[in-house]
Amino acid sequence: MADRIGKRSDSGREEPDRDFRSSTKDNSEFKWKVDRSVVGAMEVLTDPNLDLRAKFIEHGIIGYEDEFQKYLKVWEDLKLKKEFITAFESIPPTTSCCGLITMQDQTIKHIVPLLNKGWVKSVNEKVHDSGFKISIFVWKWSNISGKAETVIPLIRFHSLSGSNTAATSNKK
Repeated sequence: MADRIGKRSDSGREEPDRDFRSSTKDNSEFKWKVDRSVVGAMEVLTDPNLDLRAKFIEHGIIGYEDEFQKYLKVWEDLKLKKEFITAFESIPPTTSCCGLITMQDQTIKHIVPLLNKGWVKSVNEKVHDSGFKISIFVWKWSNISGKAETVIPLIRFHSLSGSNTAATSNKK
């Protein structure tokens, strides 16, 4: 453990050391990168409110930039953002106070697994021949002050080459 103090892998796939174990967006970034097949992700804007139509924030992994850009081109060509918005909005939000107040974080946590079971599967059939698949990940961390937890949906792009291919061939 002493060897790792202050060191961080170039890919950012390992948890960095955290002073006082406080949680931030930067030091929790490794969470969505742990899966070795992930080459990048797009963050849906959630601050101050969930905005599905805003420009997504791209997050790449060092060494996979070209591959990620190739997958983003397919995403754009197939107009998958529009499909994502339609699918997300088709699921009712989580509310409180007799349905009067939408609870953004709980809505994201509720909708993401449903999207992964339905919409993501249909998209992955379309993009499989392009060498990748997607998944939606709930990226969250606890905050030191203000809102107790931050919850962000990320659309992750997975390469189908390498270790993923071996896992797929074992299922056949």
